[in-house]
Amino acid sequence: MFRRMELIGAAALVLTAACGGAASPAPQATPNVTAPPAKVTTSVLASGRIDSIPAGALFVNYMDLPQAGGGLIKHQHIGGFVYVVQGTHEMDVDGAAPTMIQPGKAAFIGAGVMHSHVNAATAANDWWFIGLRAAASRPLPTIVPGQKELYTTADLTQIAPGPYTETLSDSQLPAKGIDQQFGPSLRVVFVIDGTLTVSGDAAMTGTVTAGQGAYSLPGANLVLTAGNAGAHYVTFTLTPAN
Repeated sequence: MFRRMELIGAAALVLTAACGGAASPAPQATPNVTAPPAKVTTSVLASGRIDSIPAGALFVNYMDLPQAGGGLIKHQHIGGFVYVVQGTHEMDVDGAAPTMIQPGKAAFIGAGVMHSHVNAATAANDWWFIGLRAAASRPLPTIVPGQKELYTTADLTQIAPGPYTETLSDSQLPAKGIDQQFGPSLRVVFVIDGTLTVSGDAAMTGTVTAGQGAYSLPGANLVLTAGNAGAHYVTFTLTPAN
């Protein structure tokens, strides 16, 4: 009897060894790790202070101003930004050295400062002016042939009086990347290339493509998501001055 049990035990040991010993735990599936969305790369092109804003309803617009070769414009106006699209733009402020602005760059001009826009080349150049204006200033005067309003906000009645800092920034957002902005600033975005989906509690939501814009009011949460090809855009920001 004992001999028979020993044989059975030995057979069981042989069988266990043949099967590789004790059963190993089943391999666990590798969890899917979702990469965080790509981040925006932003650079400040120019900034400046305005001591006060116009009374009443306001708006921000992006104005395209192609200037003929050899052209010169001398005037003064609201504070804002010259952004160069094509060619070299020379901005001359009385009593100061000329400012030479290259494509993709910008400069700020203060409110009421006498200055000149000069195209010293023989070929036309192209530049934008971006600024905060009184709604009562519509319709805007034509200062160059071919002048065109690229984008304008609705009338803004939520901007409190006081001094502000204006900033113009350039942003590159990779495909499916997210740019989230919030705080006390008014933001006005204009798309140069690609596609943005605008969400959050911005003044408008939806999809904007090259040549279109969007804006968010002070205190709003603005969320910009790039499309499959990414997005390149500029942003005008109006922030209460310290």
